[in-house]
Amino acid sequence: MNTTNTPEGLKPERLTMWQLATLGVCALTLTGCGLFSAPADDAAPPSESVSASASGTAAVVEAPKDVAIKVMNLFARPNTPERRWFIDLLPYLTEEYADQAQYTDPARVPFNKVKANPTTSQDEHNPQMVIVRFGTNDGPWQVVMVQDHDGEPWLVQAIEPDQPVPTFTP
Repeated sequence: MNTTNTPEGLKPERLTMWQLATLGVCALTLTGCGLFSAPADDAAPPSESVSASASGTAAVVEAPKDVAIKVMNLFARPNTPERRWFIDLLPYLTEEYADQAQYTDPARVPFNKVKANPTTSQDEHNPQMVIVRFGTNDGPWQVVMVQDHDGEPWLVQAIEPDQPVPTFTP
């Protein structure tokens, strides 16, 4: 017999990765309010990727470049504890990339500085994918951003060293 008032869908053993990510974002938001304190060397919690409009009725989706900038600044923190690093990134990652990123050791990220003014490129045949290229103190890197449907948030599909586009010579 269940004597607690916990709804079935919120039992810890039944939480999905996205529910956990939402809880993490809530905790990070409360951290900014001073209800929880975090070590001073941790980066500020990320802001939410979707924000309400002035009227409060419609959501505004951030541009892929803006999301990529946030993500790269969160990614480029090799001295951050692994759990904090992953939780900070999680709201911005696709489910597939989150499965990979959870095993990344931030101490192995080869850069800690991201240069300003990244460039973007978009395939005319796939408007739901944007590649944002950054300069770092380890050379060029790219963030592959995807959007499932128009009006949904842009999420990170990959963060990887930027490889030059191969050219075709007949």
